[in-house]
Amino acid sequence: MNDAIGRKLVGVGVLALLGLLFISSTIVVVDAGHTGVKKTLGKVASEAYPPGLYLVMPFVSSITQMDNRVMKFEDKTAVYTKDVQQADISYVLNYNLMPGTSVEMYSTVGMNWAYKLIPQVITASMKNVIGQWNALELVSNRIKASQDIQDMISDDLKKEGIRVTAFSLTNIDFQPQFEQAVEAKVVAVQNAEMAKNQTVQVQEQANQRVIAAKADAEAMKIKTDALNKNQSLIMYEAVQKWNGELPKILTGSGAGSILNIPPSALGSR
Repeated sequence: MNDAIGRKLVGVGVLALLGLLFISSTIVVVDAGHTGVKKTLGKVASEAYPPGLYLVMPFVSSITQMDNRVMKFEDKTAVYTKDVQQADISYVLNYNLMPGTSVEMYSTVGMNWAYKLIPQVITASMKNVIGQWNALELVSNRIKASQDIQDMISDDLKKEGIRVTAFSLTNIDFQPQFEQAVEAKVVAVQNAEMAKNQTVQVQEQANQRVIAAKADAEAMKIKTDALNKNQSLIMYEAVQKWNGELPKILTGSGAGSILNIPPSALGSR
């Protein structure tokens, strides 16, 4: 009796478990940021399912989730510049699958659509844009080049149902020989600029000396002209420098004064 009851309980438990498994297999949840693609007996439904709870028939139909959230793609590729310099360029792309194209993407490309479509589009766009710049110009115009590449990638991927939200060139590596040549050129330019500055400084100092000499000469000319026009000024300056003693110089016939100062110039003392 007890064995029969036990077997019945086990049977009920198994049926209950199978029932739960069956019910759970009929319930599918499409997560936020995703769309569901329903397939019934191998046929894909024409419309995607937005996030929510859905019932399916086990072994007959299923729902596959397609991720529509923004994702990141990072890689490196080798391209050539306009002046045939090889550059290894690292980049990062932010993108997402448009919800309205989930069904077509699943049907025509599959779940691994990002790695099947994105790398080849990026490589083609980078070769096209980078090939328009010389190596040195590319370095100084990285932002412009990044924007041009993003515009081209966006146009191409949009046709596939992929939206590009951002793109940037994170690093540009040229061959060692080219980088050494660039470094040597930079040093040469800096040295030339330094020499130019020194030349300008020397020239400016020479100009200042010429200006000062012209000023001295002009002052001397003005003073000479004034003295020539007014002989009494000579006497006045001599008086200004006189210490009060009459200088005496012996001539051939005796002592005498070489300076004939009129009494009016001496004034009263």
